Amino acid sequence: MSSYAEIARRRKRARALYLELRALDLDVRVEEDPEEPLSCRVVVSGLHSLSPAHAERVVRCVRGNEAGLARILLSGPWTPDLEAVRREGGSR
Repeated sequence: MSSYAEIARRRKRARALYLELRALDLDVRVEEDPEEPLSCRVVVSGLHSLSPAHAERVVRCVRGNEAGLARILLSGPWTPDLEAVRREGGSR
């Protein structure tokens, strides 16, 4: 069983990843998993705009944080200030 502190760390990591993905102009969404009806998966579109190495790193990060990303996406509309995120990260 995870402690509350560990759950909070995972949630924070998933939020940071979500912001990074959105700052890269990638589309992040949750879809039902056709192989398991009671399950869902995170889908990221737009990876073709990244270098192959960067895209592979993003895919590994998404797979490692899929449960947290799914929780964020399913919790309703969460619209951070992406322009502020981009300025902070020096992106675009």
